[in-house]
Amino acid sequence: MRMSRKILLLWGSLLAVYALGLLIFPHRMSPLASILNRSIQSLLFFVSLFILLKEPNRKHKFIFLNFVIFYFFAILQLGYDFVGVAFLTNQKFAGHLFSQYLSIAYIFFFSLAVFYLVIDLVFREFKVYLKYLVSVAVVGAFFVVYFHPFFTDSMYLYSTEEIRQWKTLSNAIGSTSSDELPSPQELANRVRLQTWRNGAPVGDLYPQENIKRIEELTPYLEGDNYKVLLWWPMYQKMIFMNVLVGISILYFFGYQYKKDPPQGAYIDKIMFLYLLLVSTEILHQWGFLKSVEYSSWTDLFNIGQYITVVIQLMIALFFGLRLRFIASVQGEFYESELAAHPHEISRWRDWVDNIVLAHFFNFKVFNGRLFQNPNSK
Repeated sequence: MRMSRKILLLWGSLLAVYALGLLIFPHRMSPLASILNRSIQSLLFFVSLFILLKEPNRKHKFIFLNFVIFYFFAILQLGYDFVGVAFLTNQKFAGHLFSQYLSIAYIFFFSLAVFYLVIDLVFREFKVYLKYLVSVAVVGAFFVVYFHPFFTDSMYLYSTEEIRQWKTLSNAIGSTSSDELPSPQELANRVRLQTWRNGAPVGDLYPQENIKRIEELTPYLEGDNYKVLLWWPMYQKMIFMNVLVGISILYFFGYQYKKDPPQGAYIDKIMFLYLLLVSTEILHQWGFLKSVEYSSWTDLFNIGQYITVVIQLMIALFFGLRLRFIASVQGEFYESELAAHPHEISRWRDWVDNIVLAHFFNFKVFNGRLFQNPNSK
């Protein structure tokens, strides 16, 4: 059986199990864009796995091992629809905790996969364990700084000062008989908010600070708007990690432009698409931080998810091209020679390179490179 059929069979089987689960078990309703996004990432898991198995260059195996681990969490994302609804129903915060730690693991392994690829390019002569040490040390340092509160307190998002103060206001409103929200001034006359530190109140706010804080929190008292306030710290830290990933990718291209080191086919295109993906994710997360109405943000986010879906499809395309290339005779030869004599062969040029050269450079200067027909135009 051809590799493509094996991949499609495995992927189709996984999606069939997911669809069957939706029919049998109670579940959350996920937007179509989110389902498409998870489905494409689960496809990338299987493509990455086959690249790992077929990769002739041992050093490149570890690059795609990292992506196999990263995309494994896309499969776990499919389970989010059922946690706390069909399974672990006796655990009130099961869905929250599952989403929280899955998101944290997702951003960690994504950052590690991309940063390892950068280290592999810059420090080609390093042994594999040294590349991992550097990658884990850098990514892990930022990760600990940003996410350590989630591991010291699993309910950290519910213990932030903003949520504690919101809960005080929510309880005060719940004790009133009116259906309309009181004005900030009315709430300030009735409630004195407290400052919080390490999950404990340390004192009341001064009157001016009290009404100012109530004015800031009042919009979050309507409907599900509190969810923006609840997840605000998570999205803020996700932005920081995505910025780190984006900077590392920009360094990847800067180093590539300056030094022009040999590298595997299609890897530079994959990195460029990850730069687009990271930029899109930062935009989505920044929009969340600037939102007040949760329903409006989710509508815009779901529309924006279709852009992410297109980028994920492009990533899947180039992963597939990478797999087809290394499975070919000339691809296996090229990658083997790249591992053994990287400075003695010309770089592989694909159809994307040809388009760029044809439109922006003098094609004749670059014609006749490895595996290219010198007489082609």
